[in-house]
Amino acid sequence: MGQESCPIFFEAMKETTRRALFILLVAMMALTFYAIFNAGNPRSLFRFIIPGTRYDIVITLLLSFGVIVLVLVLTAERTGRLKGLLDLNRDFILELRRKGKSDGEIAESFLNELKAPAGVLRSLARGRVLRYLSRLK
Repeated sequence: MGQESCPIFFEAMKETTRRALFILLVAMMALTFYAIFNAGNPRSLFRFIIPGTRYDIVITLLLSFGVIVLVLVLTAERTGRLKGLLDLNRDFILELRRKGKSDGEIAESFLNELKAPAGVLRSLARGRVLRYLSRLK
């Protein structure tokens, strides 16, 4: 499920829905962590739900898959917001290009205005901004 295939979903996702998905993500991550270290344990808390230990690996994989799906949904929603901000500033970006600014300079300026923290997330956002700028004519 890409951002392009369902843009209305990402634009319509409200803050409360995002927060609920984040809480669900944290809970599923905790369960996954517990499941990884207690697979096959006869005294695991999962024994209240599933009496046998033979499905522990399947449960762990399903929980892991659920975490991945939630992370992708939350990340795609954030990417949609970033693209929306870039779309709002399209005219200003084109003006900066006419003044001779490079895409790298425009991307850094944009991220500085957003007060994006240094690190991996900034690098990912920079890549997305540069990809947007490369497509902008």
